[in-house]
Amino acid sequence: MIESILTKRPILESIADHSAAHTATAISNKRSKTSSNRTAITVHKTHPLGIRPFGNLILCDNDAYCRSAQMRARFLGYFAILPDELISLVLETLEATELRKLGYSSRIFGAFASQDDLWKQLFTSRARSPQKWYGTWRRTYLEIDEENEARFQCEGFFSDTLYRPFFCASMNLTEYLQSLWMTGSKSTRIARLSHCPSKEEFEAHWAFKPFILENHSWPTWTIQDLERDYGSLRFIQECVQWRLGVYIQYMQHNTDESPLYLFDREFADKTELAAGYEVPDIFATDYFKILKSIRPDYRWLIIGPERSGSTFHKDPNATSAWNAVIEGEKYWVMFPPDVLPPGVFTSHDESEVTSPLSIAEWILGFHKAAMSTPGYVDGFCNAGEALYVPSGWWHLVVNMTTTTAITQNFVPLPHVMSVLKFFHGKRDQISGFRRLRSPEDDENETPEMDVLRVFIQGLKDFNTLPEGTIQKIDEWTNSLAESKWTTLAEGKGSSFSFDFAEDSADEDS
Repeated sequence: MIESILTKRPILESIADHSAAHTATAISNKRSKTSSNRTAITVHKTHPLGIRPFGNLILCDNDAYCRSAQMRARFLGYFAILPDELISLVLETLEATELRKLGYSSRIFGAFASQDDLWKQLFTSRARSPQKWYGTWRRTYLEIDEENEARFQCEGFFSDTLYRPFFCASMNLTEYLQSLWMTGSKSTRIARLSHCPSKEEFEAHWAFKPFILENHSWPTWTIQDLERDYGSLRFIQECVQWRLGVYIQYMQHNTDESPLYLFDREFADKTELAAGYEVPDIFATDYFKILKSIRPDYRWLIIGPERSGSTFHKDPNATSAWNAVIEGEKYWVMFPPDVLPPGVFTSHDESEVTSPLSIAEWILGFHKAAMSTPGYVDGFCNAGEALYVPSGWWHLVVNMTTTTAITQNFVPLPHVMSVLKFFHGKRDQISGFRRLRSPEDDENETPEMDVLRVFIQGLKDFNTLPEGTIQKIDEWTNSLAESKWTTLAEGKGSSFSFDFAEDSADEDS
């Protein structure tokens, strides 16, 4: 594989010609930019291989520039003509043995081939579960201790591609965010409630805006407690399922720009943790309870190190949520449903969301613009506190320290109609109804059962549902029927059969 790549010089040269103009323009733009007032970002470490960001080269003398160019040509060979991003993409096609051999061919190839994200992809693609975490994905894949790993330096080499992940993983995110928050407007801070509102007060005044509930009795589990009691059990950490003890090793020693985040929906079945907390009264009314055994996934145990978290998203099925911090601290950035966060792009129906790959990257590139965007709110949620996420709100959350939390999605009365409209208008985005699928189906596929019809019938059978809500549901379903009848009457269909689902023919086939 390596040999075949190295012999394709004409192809590489043609790609390089295409990117040359872009590279020259980027350098010119960097030279013309001036610094602006901004909160300082602190990084207390230097790159372990001595690599520096490409922007530094612009300020160096000609000798340093020439030395860097000579180093690139000498140690990368034909690859020297390619942009660093493209070199990394080529290396993604290599197997572990090839990647390791290429890394031994020169110091600079060693830097490219030791990018931990490459080894993370190799490791997770093989669904391996390590017995021990060795500090990096490369060392864990190869099962070598740090003292046995080859050491080399790349002093004088400049590369944003190689430096940026290190910078994002090493920046003092807590210090930076707290500094920004202290200098920001108090009007954009998430409301804090020192008392628990009544159910009526919540539904009338708080159901549509986020807040932090300060005083509630939550468990006092620590990471040490969880490791002692459940260290040998496997939990879901995004793309892997490791024993908790190994994941804790990972949390304590990792260099990932986006650390793995334990987000386990099955914790209540394999531990006794669910019996250790009570849902606050204002969140206890949950109309998804009427679905009983077929309700979608709704509660998760969350554990993660500093910098771990979730990029911007909306909670599934138009549900609301509460997130209680048991140990640690979380930082939240939130926007109303109709305000798209800066740096985030969606398809017309929000089924596809594109945003920066890591939380740190978004914070560095878009946080300041977000702070001046109408609708922006942010806040810190500490141990013993719970944050409420209203239906449809965009939110990003990042751990300031190693953090343990519990979260549950629910449907309060004021958002019942939001869920019904989601089930009708975004049927292909319904998720979490794993009990309505066969084991071989993808869990993100649309359930075979008409969830909208089942939910409406359950709501009507629920004796304590307010009469006004039942009337709203009837008016809405009647409007759907009238809309479909009008469409057919205008000659757009040959027969009429009312169904809440958007395409009943799909279900009959």
